[in-house]
Amino acid sequence: MLTDKDIPDLIVREIRSLLLDQEGESASLAPEDTLASVGLNSLMLAQLLIQLEETLGVDPFGEDVSIADIRSIADLANAYERALTAEAAA
Repeated sequence: MLTDKDIPDLIVREIRSLLLDQEGESASLAPEDTLASVGLNSLMLAQLLIQLEETLGVDPFGEDVSIADIRSIADLANAYERALTAEAAA
C-alpha cells in the first residue's frame, strides 16, 4: 500500500513526465508549489488526473472535494490520500 510520502512522490513524477513531454526539460518541484506555477495547463491537469486515477484506483473528486479546491501539489496529494483512506475503510 502507498504511504503518505509515496503519493506526493508519485504526483511529482507524473507532473515531471507531463512537463518533460511538453517542454523537453525536467522541472524542480516541491509539494507547496501551485499547479499553475509549475506550468500545468488545464489539458495537462486532466491528463494528470486520468493517470493518477489509473495508478491509484480512486477518484478523489466527489461531494467533498472539488478540483477548484486544489491549488498545490500538496492539496492534490491530500485529496488522493483521503480518498484512499476512505476506500480502505469502506
